[in-house]
Amino acid sequence: MSAPRSGLGLVLPFAVMAALVFGLTAWLYLYRLEHTLTQVEDSRLRFTLQDLRADFEKSLDRGLALRELPGAQAAIEAEARQDGDVLSLTVLDASGRAAWHTGRAAPAMHLPRAESIQRDAAAITAVTPLVAMDGTVAGALVLRYSGQPHTRTVLALTLRLAAAALAATTITSAIFAVALRRLLRRRDHLLGQAGQALGTHRAGPDTPPEVAELVDKVNQTATTALVEVTAARHALSEQERAG
Repeated sequence: MSAPRSGLGLVLPFAVMAALVFGLTAWLYLYRLEHTLTQVEDSRLRFTLQDLRADFEKSLDRGLALRELPGAQAAIEAEARQDGDVLSLTVLDASGRAAWHTGRAAPAMHLPRAESIQRDAAAITAVTPLVAMDGTVAGALVLRYSGQPHTRTVLALTLRLAAAALAATTITSAIFAVALRRLLRRRDHLLGQAGQALGTHRAGPDTPPEVAELVDKVNQTATTALVEVTAARHALSEQERAG
């Protein structure tokens, strides 16, 4: 069996192991990147809502009712226009119903006591309460943001990391295959030389009897060694074929 073919049983398992290692590394790196991306997106949404919340709560502190705030609709429309991925922006009144909104109004809900961000396949929904001067929750802001930018970014990162893992696996496996090919050829060459060297010496016609007897013993030992070398080569080939 030739060296390249006999090493195939070793190259394939190595390639599989390399693919698993590089694939797992890429997945862990992608997980960390997506986690960081999520934190950045959440921070941006909170910052947007905090600016609007500050403006609305200043008006509430002056004693105005939420539905009587001047310029509320214009304020949320201006905020929504700054980012095309904003799906809707809703101001809820004290009853939890929409007072003003852009896009599709958020459904009625119980007013929250704290900020929250929820995600689904289609959108990111951020909610923050509007608190009056006396500490009561007078309303809430609900921002729905498209989930497509997040999905596109994660998909692009996934494709890049997958390509990098595939390239690393291919290069590493190729290097291993070349090194193994050379090693197997070197092994076969050495075993061949050993086989040729054993059992080739014969006593001449003028050799003294005692020397001829010694040569015969050496040849017998060499013949036994040759058989063992041949058996070893056969066993190695069988193991490589089975592998």
